[in-house]
Amino acid sequence: MNEEQTESEAAHTSVRQLTSTVKQVIREPIMELLQSGSVLSKAQLETLLIDLVVEDSLGKHITYENKAAYRSRSDRRLRGVSRGAFNRTLKQARRNITRCLYTMLLLTYLGLFEMNIFRPFEEVSSRIGDYRRIREVLSGKDKLTPEDIESLRVTEDSIISALETLFSSLTLKTELARKRVEQEK
Repeated sequence: MNEEQTESEAAHTSVRQLTSTVKQVIREPIMELLQSGSVLSKAQLETLLIDLVVEDSLGKHITYENKAAYRSRSDRRLRGVSRGAFNRTLKQARRNITRCLYTMLLLTYLGLFEMNIFRPFEEVSSRIGDYRRIREVLSGKDKLTPEDIESLRVTEDSIISALETLFSSLTLKTELARKRVEQEK
């Protein structure tokens, strides 16, 4: 085996490991809950992560054909999708994110982000940031203690609970409207 083949096989293994990590992240409880309420389908999220994370993590260009080969399919026996399907899904994901960002900018322009109804979102966002930092610290450990695992689980559960509360129908109502609904119960 020559050096070029060995290098190619190592790169292929690295890409496979990274895409496997992407698929694991997508199955995490917090990620599943966030994705279910987002404007991205699971396929769009996976495609976007493969497009952005794999190439940056490897530090070199990966062709779209190769990226498409690592995307999940609904038929578990088959791996990958066509390059065209990968590119279409990526385009849809980018369009959905762009629309979401425009919506956020519109709400900011209208001064709605300054209202109290958005404060809980800021708090949960901060908790998620803390959770990511904890995971980053724990990922550097060779072995996790039962306390580490419990701490992570408790933090995860509190975030999921906060997200479920946030996504209730009362969240995006004014304080006055919430009080009226509570009185009607």
